[in-house]
Amino acid sequence: MQQRLWLNSLQKFMEKHEADATWQQKKREAEIKNSWFTQDNITKSINAWIAALEIDSEIWLSKYPLPARFSSQTLGIIMAGNIPFVGLHDLLCGIMCGRRVRIKPSSDDEVLMNYLVKGWVSDNPELADRIEFSDNFKGLDAAIATGSNNSGRYFEYYFRQIPHLLRGHRNSVAVVAQETTEAELTALGEDIFTYFGRGCRNVTHLLLPRNFDMVRLFHAWEPYAGLIHHHKYANNYHYHRAILLMNLNKHLDNGFLILKETNDVYAPVGMVGYHFYDTLEDVSQYIGQNEPRIQVVTGVQSNVNFGKAQHPGLADYADHTDTMTWLLENYKAEASS
Repeated sequence: MQQRLWLNSLQKFMEKHEADATWQQKKREAEIKNSWFTQDNITKSINAWIAALEIDSEIWLSKYPLPARFSSQTLGIIMAGNIPFVGLHDLLCGIMCGRRVRIKPSSDDEVLMNYLVKGWVSDNPELADRIEFSDNFKGLDAAIATGSNNSGRYFEYYFRQIPHLLRGHRNSVAVVAQETTEAELTALGEDIFTYFGRGCRNVTHLLLPRNFDMVRLFHAWEPYAGLIHHHKYANNYHYHRAILLMNLNKHLDNGFLILKETNDVYAPVGMVGYHFYDTLEDVSQYIGQNEPRIQVVTGVQSNVNFGKAQHPGLADYADHTDTMTWLLENYKAEASS
């Protein structure tokens, strides 16, 4: 199947990133343009993609009745830029489902996305007329757009006459138990601090058992203390710390992260919210009530282990909407109309 060959080619192109001089140059350019994209975070994202492509691609594709011929229908994709390559999954879904794809990378991620896509196309010339970069979104047959909740209202209006899949803002939560080990708490730090906590799969809220020893958290997260030396992260941390201090709001602070007791799933960069639970029924109720705002649940009663939130498989869809199924269903509807 052609789609499998394309995914294999993408994986091989990404695997060059450690040794290839141009890859290294593009990583540096990306960090200069957007200092949230550190070399470490870019490398983490690439390696997570390589692992997903290596482990999941054949199983992922086998789940769907992919079209035998490719369509002239055009899918527009407006990409986010909060973490490296965050828009890549939508692009792959469009190509795998036989669509032509018109993409607009975020300005925060355009260096990496432009290089990756152009390199992929160079190795697969048949993709040249199926992927284009453009700011023009007229004449589309379907659209996927990711942005803030405010921009979502604009996208809803702009794409109102075509099938569209819109994504807003979500965060992730972790459920900790009294018996959670120190190693697991340290791994939870990966879910919190990777990409500076800016992704929808980053944990921003903790559910803790009543009377949990909070010192255990700060001790386990000492390996991440270096984040405070990143100027943008430090600015966020100091700003929110100052607001809390001026308002005399209770909080815990270890010098690089603020813990605030709240029921809100969302927390800004440099802060994590938490609340205590008495029973696992309380946990289920909280998750159920906040489901539209939650991307991932890690830890207790979850199939996502601590430390794995930022290692999604190809079938782990944003906002829990199966993008492949959505595209294929709309493809059939349009093709028969």
